[in-house]
Amino acid sequence: MRLSKPMVDLVRGAYESGKLTAAICHGGWMLASAGAVRGRRATGYLPIRDDVVNAGGEWVDAEVVCDGNVITSRTPEDLPAFAREIVKYLERASVSSGI
Repeated sequence: MRLSKPMVDLVRGAYESGKLTAAICHGGWMLASAGAVRGRRATGYLPIRDDVVNAGGEWVDAEVVCDGNVITSRTPEDLPAFAREIVKYLERASVSSGI
């Protein structure tokens, strides 16, 4: 997917407009390609660490990392924490928007 310019543009657009941008496992590659990890803390599957760092992100080895509108997790084992943080983010967003 990260080789598809329209897909990268979609993710970049969501990130830049402040929408939730979340990835787990190798999904951090897409965030790196879209510029969504630059200046952010992030995690993912260990082999993408260098890519996150080279894209300007700070690598954190944790089950879930939340930094602004970016939420990342390492592996499917971390799905409960990943899902929990996505729900919390969406709840906060709905309260702040009055939905």
